[in-house]
Amino acid sequence: MAKVSFTKLGLKPNNEIQYIEFNEQTIEVKQYLPVEEKLELITKVLELSHDSNNFSNPVKVSVYTTLEIIEKYTNVNFTEKQKENPTKLYDLLVGNGFAAAVIKAIPEPEYDEILTGIKRTIKSVYKYQNSILGILDTISQDYSNLNLDATEIQKKLADPNNMELL
Repeated sequence: MAKVSFTKLGLKPNNEIQYIEFNEQTIEVKQYLPVEEKLELITKVLELSHDSNNFSNPVKVSVYTTLEIIEKYTNVNFTEKQKENPTKLYDLLVGNGFAAAVIKAIPEPEYDEILTGIKRTIKSVYKYQNSILGILDTISQDYSNLNLDATEIQKKLADPNNMELL
């Protein structure tokens, strides 16, 4: 089989944009998001949807996925004030049909790739957290946070003010 030079393929970045009309505004919707931006989107969704009890809240995943898709794929800008209340922003975008219009304008394989990436990454995080390595890592972090330095404990016990507390 004869080899073909990559440069002869003449490939160019996909900068295609579809335009949608919404409330008398023309909205640009990217048809392809570069992989680096997809990775940023997925990472941000996971970071924002991670609850304090060490799991990704499915409702937060949905909210932040929608918000990040609109921010990355469209020319719609949000103020810092609007971003302070993501649930209110989400309700406005979804409740008025804007989010659905944007998602409909994104090619299905592109949209599915984002959703699949988020789901697989969450699954991988859980798998790691529940693996022996993940459990040992958590124990190691918990242990290092205990501050079990014997000399430090001795100093604290030697302090007369601390003895009154005991």
